[in-house]
Amino acid sequence: MKKIHISAFVSGHGFGHISRSLEAILQILIQNPEWTATVHSPRGEEFASSLDVSGIWGKVRNRIRFRKTKSDVGIVQKDSLGMDLDSTESEILEFKKNKESLLQSETEYLKKESPDIIWSDSSSFPFLIASDLKIPSLFLGNFTWDYIYSYYESTIFRIYSEELKKEYALCDLGLVLPLSCPVTSIRVTKNIGLLGRKPNLTKEEARKYYGFEEGIEYYLFSFGAYGIDSFHFDWKEWDPSKRRIVIGGIEWKIEAKNNLGIVTIPNCHYPDLLRASDFVLTKPGYGILSESYFSGTPILYTDRGNFPEYKYLVEALQSQYKSSYISHNDLFSFRWEEASKSAMTSNVITDPRFQRDAIKEIQDSILEFIK
Repeated sequence: MKKIHISAFVSGHGFGHISRSLEAILQILIQNPEWTATVHSPRGEEFASSLDVSGIWGKVRNRIRFRKTKSDVGIVQKDSLGMDLDSTESEILEFKKNKESLLQSETEYLKKESPDIIWSDSSSFPFLIASDLKIPSLFLGNFTWDYIYSYYESTIFRIYSEELKKEYALCDLGLVLPLSCPVTSIRVTKNIGLLGRKPNLTKEEARKYYGFEEGIEYYLFSFGAYGIDSFHFDWKEWDPSKRRIVIGGIEWKIEAKNNLGIVTIPNCHYPDLLRASDFVLTKPGYGILSESYFSGTPILYTDRGNFPEYKYLVEALQSQYKSSYISHNDLFSFRWEEASKSAMTSNVITDPRFQRDAIKEIQDSILEFIK
C-alpha cells in the first residue's frame, strides 16, 4: 500500500477537537501500517497517558509526532461556563499581527515535511498553506470559526469572520460532523458520521474496574479543558451518602474538608469512566456529547455562555439523547434529582448518522485525493 503522510492542524480550543481528531488519526494509522502523521496543536501529547490505558498508543507511537502550534484563536474562556470576549478580541489582534511570520514558518516546515494531505480541525489557517503548496486539504469539524465570530456584534469579530471565510473557501473538502452549526464558507462539503472515542469496557466491567459501589449514584463532572471552580458550590447542601462526584482528566482542586464523596480518577480512558458513571454533568460541547452517546450515559447539561454552537447542541440533546437541562442554581446547590429523573424518562430518536463509521469515511476521503 502507498505510504501516506497526514499533516493535521488541530485547534487548542477545549478538548473536543483534539480528542476526536486524534482518535481518527490513531485508528487510521492502526489500519494502515505504512501511514504516518504529524499533529500540529497546542494539545495532544497530554492524551498519551490515556491512550496507553486503551492500548492504542504503543501500536503507533513511532509513526506519529506532535508539534506545539497554534493555528487559531478560538474563544478565550474564563472557565467552562463563561467566555471572555474582550480577551478574545485582543488575541485576535495579536494573532493577526503575527500571522505573516507564522504563515512563513509553517509553510517552510510543510515544504520539508511534504505531506500528502493537510487536515484541519477546525482552523482556516492551514488552507492558506495547502493552497500555496498545492497539497490536498480536508476540513473536519462541526463548525467553522467564521460562523462563530459572525454571531457577535463586535467590529473586530465581524471583520475577522469575513477574513476567515475567504480562507475556508480554499479548502478542497469539508467533512462535516453531526451536531453541527451551518457550514457555508467551505465550497464542497460532505456529511459524515459521529466521531468520538469509545469505551473498551461494558458498564458492569467499568464500574468494577473503577471500584464503584453498589447502591451509589456516580455523577461524572465533565467541564473540559477549562474546568469549574469548586467555590461555586454550596457544599453545606452536599450529601454523599447516596451520591459520588467523579472527576477525571483535569484535576479539580477542592479543599480536603469538602473531599468526602469525591472520586478523582486521572489518567484514565475517559470513555470507560463515562460508561461507569450513572450520569454526566456538563456544559454542551461536541466531545462530551459524542463520547456520552458511545458510552450510553445520560447527560445533565447546563448553560455555557453566549456561544452560538450551544443552540445546535441543545437541539440534539433534546431530541437524540437521554438528557435534561439543569440550571446553574440547581447544579451548584446539588439539586439534581429532578433533572436526573427527567433524563432517564426522556424519549429519543437516534440520528442515523450516529451509526455510520466516521473514521472509514475520513480515510476514504483521503484515499480519493491520493489516487
